[in-house]
Amino acid sequence: MSDKKVTVDVKIAKSAAAKCDDGDRTTETQNPPRYSEIETYTYQKDETAQQLPTHTSGEGSQLLDSDRPGYDVIKARNDTRANPSHQDITEDYFRAIREGNHQIITDLLETNAVTTETDDGVGLTPLLAAVDAGHIETVRFLLEAGADPNAFGVVRGKKERRPSTYRRHLKKYWTPRKIYRTPLQLAAAKGNLPVVKLLMETYHADDALIAPDGELALRLASANGHREIVAYLPARRGGGFRRWKTRHDVAMWRAKRAAEGIYEFVKVFTYHVPRFFVWSVPKHVVVLPIVRQIKWLHAHRAELPRLVIDGLKRFWEGVKAFPRDVWDVLKRIPPFMKELAEFIRDTIVATIKGIPKAARIAALWVWNGIKTLMGVIGSAFDRLFSFLHTALVAIGTFFRNITLKNVWDGFVAFAHAVVVEGPRKLWQWMRKFKNVSIKMLKAMWGCFGEFLGFLFWGLVAVITYVPRKLWEILVSMLRSIGYGGKEVMIWINPKR
Repeated sequence: MSDKKVTVDVKIAKSAAAKCDDGDRTTETQNPPRYSEIETYTYQKDETAQQLPTHTSGEGSQLLDSDRPGYDVIKARNDTRANPSHQDITEDYFRAIREGNHQIITDLLETNAVTTETDDGVGLTPLLAAVDAGHIETVRFLLEAGADPNAFGVVRGKKERRPSTYRRHLKKYWTPRKIYRTPLQLAAAKGNLPVVKLLMETYHADDALIAPDGELALRLASANGHREIVAYLPARRGGGFRRWKTRHDVAMWRAKRAAEGIYEFVKVFTYHVPRFFVWSVPKHVVVLPIVRQIKWLHAHRAELPRLVIDGLKRFWEGVKAFPRDVWDVLKRIPPFMKELAEFIRDTIVATIKGIPKAARIAALWVWNGIKTLMGVIGSAFDRLFSFLHTALVAIGTFFRNITLKNVWDGFVAFAHAVVVEGPRKLWQWMRKFKNVSIKMLKAMWGCFGEFLGFLFWGLVAVITYVPRKLWEILVSMLRSIGYGGKEVMIWINPKR
C-alpha cells in the first residue's frame, strides 16, 4: 500500500467519518452476548430489524422513514457499511495495524475517519488485531491512543465452517458462531508474555473478566500449554460452570446428531426400503402397466381382430425361426468361452504382477505400525523414567526441592502417555488399513479392484453405522462428565 493512496483515503475519510456511528460500531464488542460455543452454528437474529414493518410499493402504502422503529440505527449502519470509501479506509486501517505502520494509523485517527474501537465489520477490534499480529509497539500505541484494554471483540474460532444446509423445519438460517475475547485473553492464548505483562502492569487489564464461553486468561494460557504465563497470572476461579456448559452443549449436540442419524437409518431400512419393494415396485411395474394396457385395448377395441391375427402371424414366424436362433447361439459359445478364458488368464497375470506392489504397500503399513508402537513404548518409558527420577529426587531431598505436586504431575504425564497417547496413535495407525487395502486391490486389479474395495468398505460402513453412532453418543456423554470433573479439579487448583 502506497502512502499516496493512504493520503487520498484520509481526505475522503472526513466525509465518510460523519456517517459513522461510533456507538453502533462498539456495541457488539463492548457487550458480548452470552452464547454456547457449539462447533456448528448458532442462530443469530437482528432484533431491531425484526421490528421494522414490511415496506411495500404502490400508492397509499408508503411509510415515513422516521416512523419506523429503529430506522436511525439501521440507516447509520447500512450507510457506513455500504460506503465504499469507508470500507477501503477500514481495510487500510487494519492492514496498517497488522504491518505495524504507525504513521498511517496516526493519520487515520487524526482525521476521525476511524477510532481505536472501530471494528473490521465482523467484530475484530484494532487492539485485538495488534495482539494477534504480535506487534507489542502497535499494542502500546493503540493503548496510548485510548483503546480500552478490557474491551471484548470477536476472534476467529478454531473450526468455523460455513453453513451448508437450510433447516427448513426451523425456517431459520444458521450462521457461524462468534468467539469473544479481551486483548489479555488473546495474548494469553497465543503465549505472548511481553504483551501480557504490558497489559497487566502498565494498563491494568482485568484478568478476572470472563468471556461468554466461560474462558479466563489463565485458563486459555493453561489450555494452550503456556506455563510461563500461567505462573505469571494470579490464580482465578470463575466461569467454571459456563465453560462446562459450553463443552456440554458441544457434547450434547454431537449426541443429538448421532441419535438423529440412527433414526434416519432405521427409518430408511424399516419404512422406505420395504415401501419401495412392497408398494412402489408393484405399482409402477405391474399395476400401472396393466391399467395402461387395458385402457389401450378399450380405446382400440375395434381393431382387436386384426391385431390378434397379426400377433399369431408373428408368433408362427418366431416358431419357424427358433431352430436358426438356437444354432446362432450355439455358434457363439466357443468364441465366448475363448474370451472368458483370456479374461481369466489376464486377471491371473495381472494379479501375479500386482502382488509385489501390493505386498510393498502392506509392508510399508506394517512398518509404520511397528514404528508407531516403538514410539509409544519409548514415550511411555521416557515418562516413566522421568516420574521415577522426580520421585527419587523428592524423597532424597525430603520434598524440599521438589514437591508432591511435581511428583503427581510426573505420574499423570506417565499415565496419560500409556492410557491416552499410546492407544490414540495405535488407533490412528489402524484406521489407515482401509486406504491401504483399497490401494492393494487397485495395485492387483486396477480400477475394478479399487471399485471392489470401495464396495466392501461401503458395506462395512452400513453394517457398523448404528454401533458407531451409539458409541458416539456414549463418548459424548462421558466427555460431558469428564469436563465436569476437570472443572472441579480446576476449582481446587486454578493453576493446573
